[in-house]
Formats: sequence, C-alpha cells, structure tokens
Amino acid sequence: MGSYRLRGAQVVTMDDALGDLAAADILVRDGTIAALGPAIAAEGAEVIEAAGMIALPGIIDAHTCLWQTVLRGALPDAWSDAYFATVLPLRLRFLPEDNFAATLVGAHEMLSCGVTTVVDYCHNARGPGYAEASLEALRASGIRHVFTFSFMTPEPDLFASMAARMAAGGRLHECFHDPDTLTTVHFGIESFGHPWCERHLAFARETGTPASLHVHGPDVVGAMKARGMLGPDLGLVHGNLLTDEDLALMAGAGMSLCFTPSVDVCGKRADVVGRAVRRGIPVTFGCDIPCHVASDTLAQLRIMFAVQNFLDGEVLRAFTTVTTPRPRPTAEHPLLSPRKLLRMATIGTARALGMADRIGSLTPGKRADIVLVRGDRFGASVAGDPCAHVLLQTSARDIDTVLVDGRPRVRGGALPGYDEARARRGLAAARARILG
Repeated sequence: MGSYRLRGAQVVTMDDALGDLAAADILVRDGTIAALGPAIAAEGAEVIEAAGMIALPGIIDAHTCLWQTVLRGALPDAWSDAYFATVLPLRLRFLPEDNFAATLVGAHEMLSCGVTTVVDYCHNARGPGYAEASLEALRASGIRHVFTFSFMTPEPDLFASMAARMAAGGRLHECFHDPDTLTTVHFGIESFGHPWCERHLAFARETGTPASLHVHGPDVVGAMKARGMLGPDLGLVHGNLLTDEDLALMAGAGMSLCFTPSVDVCGKRADVVGRAVRRGIPVTFGCDIPCHVASDTLAQLRIMFAVQNFLDGEVLRAFTTVTTPRPRPTAEHPLLSPRKLLRMATIGTARALGMADRIGSLTPGKRADIVLVRGDRFGASVAGDPCAHVLLQTSARDIDTVLVDGRPRVRGGALPGYDEARARRGLAAARARILG
C-alpha cells in the first residue's frame, strides 16, 4: 500500500478539535491518515497536488440498492406506483451475474461522485450466489461497503424456505463481515406487520448484526416498542409519515433515520427530516434506487437543502405575518446549512453506522477515506464556507481525487481501475435477459 502526500489543500476535517485548515498537507501511510498540517515532510511519499482543491472526508451513502443500476432510467416517474408494480417484479428475471454487473457499475459511479462508503441494500438476494455476486463486485470496485443482506427478497425465490434464506444471510455474515477490511455486513428485515419481521430482527440480534427496516406508515414505532423491537441496532428508512410520537420514541431508543430525498419527496410529505433533526435523531441520506436517479449522494444533499429551506419558509409563513418575499431567519430556521448537511453525510453517518472510530473525519489515525474537490475550476467562491462551495458551486465533474482506505480510486477525475468496456458488456447482457 502506497504513501501519499496531498499537498496544499483547503481542508474540512469534520473533526471539532481540528476544524478547517486554509492550506495544509495530508499524509497517508498504509491506508491511514498519518499526519495533517502545513508543509509536512514526507520522504518517499507520492505527491498529489491539491492546491486549489477542497479536501473533505469521503461521503457516506446510507441506503442505495445497487442491483438496480442495470435498470437505470426504468422509473423516471417516482410519483407513481410503477416501482412496486413493474420494476421490483423484474428481480425474478435476474441471474447472479446481473447483480454483479449492476453493482460493479453502480459502485464505480458512486466513487466518481465522491462517495467512499455505500450501504448497499440488496433485496435481490433471491437465491444462492446472488448476494455473493454483489459482494464480489463491491470488493472489486474498492469502495468501502456495508452490504445489507435483505430478507425482503421476492417470492417465489430460489431458497428452499425462509429459514434457508436466513441461514444463507448468517453464513454470508460469518464469511465476509470484517470491520478491519472494507466489508461490513448488515441485515435488512421485512416491514413491520409482515409475519417474519420480528423473527428477522431476532435473528439479526442473535448474530449481533445491525438491521434496517423500511417504514411507510404512521404510529408504527409505538407498536414496535410494545413488541420490544426498538434499539440503536435498528435503523429506519424513509419514514415520511412518522409522527412526532414515533420520533420521540426513536430518539429515546437511540435509533437513526435514513431519508432518500429524490424518491422521498415525490408526492410525499418531506417534513420528517426537520422534525427528526430537531429531536436529536441521527439522520442519514441515500440515493435509494438507481432505476430512478443517479448514484450521486452530493446531489441528494442539494435536493434536501432546497426542500428543507422551502419547508422552513412555509412554517414561518404559517405562523407569522410576512410582508417580505422571505421570512426573517430565526434560531431554528433555516435548519440545514451546507456544512450541516455535509457533516451529516460524513461523521454523522459514520456514527450512525458505528464506524466513527475508523471513518467520517480527517483525523490522524483514522482510515484515509478522502475526497479532493476542485474548488477553482470555474472560479473559487469569493468568501465564505468551503462546505457551501462544495454543495452549491460544484458537481460530480469537480471530483478530482478519491482515496478509499488510502488507495486512489479516482485520479484527475478518472477511474483508473474501471474497465468501461467490460461494464458495458455486462450491462448489455443483463438488460437483454431482463428486459428482452
């Protein structure tokens, strides 16, 4: 594993003790952030020129289904019910190699967008070999991954029984889960009310494995509490209709909420993020479904920034007499700044996943998951917060360098390990089989 000196970057550490550095070097040795400061002497280290760039911790996507990358664009209208009616049933046509092709492309797409860790929620592990193929692709890409083996697989599946499916998940966890590597394994359980939901959670807890659960209705968390299901090892996803009482119970149990903006604002209530943040619930973000939207998590943060600003304005207008185009800001409105959103998507998500001792901030001693964003390609911001520049003035084309565990996965905006021709062949073969 090489040594690298990232020279002269403007550094956003997301470490409260270190703060931001106007110009500094980052020394990476053996996959670890070895030192951080001005003009570091680093004999033998390869220099990566970072002047004019903003360095920040790698973005963490907390919920994406990479197996759907092969179906890119199949759901341009997320407002409709077509996802459940026409897209998810296509799982029954997949082979394990289709999972591999989709995941390999999706993981590289995420790397190119500055994502260094993805929680890959795989609810297409419908038989032996499917989850293994997805994991093989993740490992080949070099992205850090929390592979979520979901028991929400379509039926009829290729396992002999639900017990056999659960046992397969347990074996996958036993064989591949290793927090000292890039691979972590979690479980996805059936939605509350499904006959297997509680048994799935009990299985996850028996193996000491965190789990996630999709929530789409109100007053669910209270019912879950009555059944002893709440706990910091269970994260909820979506949650548009969660009530304030639900959120209070989640806060008390130390649970997190993952919101997927592009999908979760389509015709739905989107105020749960603000209500959750104000109650101290860790909120994370994900792209969710590549059949609808590109795997660009920074773009999802931009959507959330705009939506929350709109909602905050609506709240202030509802409770005050406004005679100006915009209500005056208050202590609580607007709620989400660019810095706060980037913090939520880095150290905040690392904490929610139990990985903050390894990733989430540019702290010496942590693993070197680092993104360099070109800050002056079309002119640097004249003043203000570098986080605002990253979120509001750049796009994926400005992602210059991405290191995961100290290995460059993006250099000069290119993906050196990505065989595009192979990827195209895999996608074409999968689509011919699935859609033909």
